[in-house]
Amino acid sequence: MRIDVLMFEGVAEVDALSTYAVFANAKRRGLAVDPRLVTADGATEVTGCYGTTFAGLEPWSPRTARVLAVSGGWILEEIERGVIPRQLAEAKRAGGNDLVLAGIDSGALLLGAAGLIEGRPATTHRADYERLKQWAELVDARIVDDGDLVTCGSGWFAGVDLAYWLLERELGAAAEVVAMEQWIGRDRQGTVWRPAAGKV
Repeated sequence: MRIDVLMFEGVAEVDALSTYAVFANAKRRGLAVDPRLVTADGATEVTGCYGTTFAGLEPWSPRTARVLAVSGGWILEEIERGVIPRQLAEAKRAGGNDLVLAGIDSGALLLGAAGLIEGRPATTHRADYERLKQWAELVDARIVDDGDLVTCGSGWFAGVDLAYWLLERELGAAAEVVAMEQWIGRDRQGTVWRPAAGKV
């Protein structure tokens, strides 16, 4: 299972790297995951919102990835530019129903600006709840799972919980996730909200 973690100028370092690290640890444990740090435009280097430079990045592959994880960061600037939202819409068209879009914290706003969550249940960082409401049905939960759209919030380590959940959902790896919780030193927080489970 290939997981592409999207990197862009102004990406939130902790969103991207905490999510990536969980999947990378899962790979070392023998799970069938292949996490990559990728860019939409083929750039091999970007700078995060706190000034960290990331190099050795590779182009994304929406046709072959199972998950495209979209981090938070300097989101409002990117929404105004419109480039990343347009690229995300193109990626979803390429990947179709097989591509799971995963919005990490304020990354859900980029998915909203791309027209990919219209009227669907979603969550984000609590500071962005009002912004998200213009596109989505806001759910105040740690993780909202709506099939090919999974969003998480709120906080710096929301991406860890998102990765734990996707490993359990996609690979049935509950035992391995428990082992990672113990190794990483952070148990899952909050509840996974799914439409079939009813209202929060």
